[in-house]
Amino acid sequence: MPKRIAAAFLFAIAAALPAQATTVIPLTLDEIVASSAVAFAGTCLDAHAERDPTSDLIVTYIRFAVHDVLKGDVGATYTVKQIGGELPGESRGFHVHGVPSFQAGQEYVVFLAGVSSLGFSSPIGLAQGRFTVVHEQAADQVSNGRDFRDMTQNIPDAELPPGLAAQRNAHAMPRMDLDTFKQLVRSRRGAH
Repeated sequence: MPKRIAAAFLFAIAAALPAQATTVIPLTLDEIVASSAVAFAGTCLDAHAERDPTSDLIVTYIRFAVHDVLKGDVGATYTVKQIGGELPGESRGFHVHGVPSFQAGQEYVVFLAGVSSLGFSSPIGLAQGRFTVVHEQAADQVSNGRDFRDMTQNIPDAELPPGLAAQRNAHAMPRMDLDTFKQLVRSRRGAH
């Protein structure tokens, strides 16, 4: 137990130190899918911060209603414990640059790392593993802020869902149709 607390303390200190720059290597969709232990489409029900009794760090619990499991063993709801957050009544919070936040009522497709010995998990590649669902032009679309052309560049045209290769080769793709995205993720799960 003391080793865990010491490790968490060292992580907290390292995360709190000022950094010159934070660099996250851009991941392909295949890397995001392969690295995830759990992936699902769902709606954020709530997110609240509290002090973790084991590590004494500020943590945020995010609870999702799961609509569609894409990878792993996931029930009707799923709770993620992330480092950082803002405690009610305290003037300072604890934030780790790059750890994404989630808004209650918003739909997401989330790719999560496995759960650590202290119960922590986070999206693969920080915000790269959090895809926000937007309702646009009578269709649901997903985006994580990156161009899907870049994320799918390693996937041959013949291995893409119908029509996606032509779309990818024609112009930038900041968003993708949700159903097409889920179909692509399912097909890529077995491609590794």
